Amino acid sequence: MPTTGSYVLVFAVAAVTTFAVTPIMRRVAERLVIVAPPNERAVHTKPMPYLGGIAMLIGFLVAMGVAWWTGRFAAMFEGTSTALGVALGAVVLCGVGTLDDVRDVSAPAKTAGLVFGAAVMFLLGVQLLYFRVPFVDGLIVLGPDLAPLVSVLWVLGMANAVNLIDGLDGLATGIVAIAAGSFFLYGHKLSTGAVPVLATDNPSPLVAIVVAGICLGFLPHNFNPARIFMGDGGALMLGGLMAASTMLVGGQTNVAVSGQVYFFFAPLFIPFFVMGVP
Repeated sequence: MPTTGSYVLVFAVAAVTTFAVTPIMRRVAERLVIVAPPNERAVHTKPMPYLGGIAMLIGFLVAMGVAWWTGRFAAMFEGTSTALGVALGAVVLCGVGTLDDVRDVSAPAKTAGLVFGAAVMFLLGVQLLYFRVPFVDGLIVLGPDLAPLVSVLWVLGMANAVNLIDGLDGLATGIVAIAAGSFFLYGHKLSTGAVPVLATDNPSPLVAIVVAGICLGFLPHNFNPARIFMGDGGALMLGGLMAASTMLVGGQTNVAVSGQVYFFFAPLFIPFFVMGVP
């Protein structure tokens, strides 16, 4: 069982790595002219470099690598491909969004890329297998036909939700940081106690705390006036990571635990509630 100190370590690694890499990506974006031009709907008045999402992806992968290397999260990496699925899905989603930042991608092609990223996650274990029914001891099991569809749609919905709120300096990053931090506390609570709701190999709390770390590491560069944007690459990746974390809690909890123990729909709705605050 990972200790609180272990989570603090990976959080710090994610934040520091993202903070350090972001200026490098800003210079790369400026040199390659990967920028968002000012327009009548934008708040910035000069071309703003993209590629902040790449810095966040690097921070995420480094933090996950440190988590694996320390051995403190061994149960989440050994004998299961779920953590790998989250990481590869993040790479695909960030790549699709970054490609759209570099040159406009058609909506069908972009959607196809997002579906591919979500499918990678699903095939490697990031799956919404069932719904708990609140206030009653009920369970809705998603069959082999519905589970892939609902899982992919959940990733698409969360990814686009974050992308939609990414309109003001620091807004999306700050909101996702709050959502991820809140969700980490929720997931960590469910993984402890006399009757843990989450299995020890469930990486949801780890993913959530790392997402919070990369957001806080990026925020100093993105506060108004922003010096870099995370772009679609960052927004789609953050949404996908939050979707993965929520699915692993909401759809893969201990089936032996009664539906009365906690509000089983909360894992799916906490991020949407927090992101709907603005």
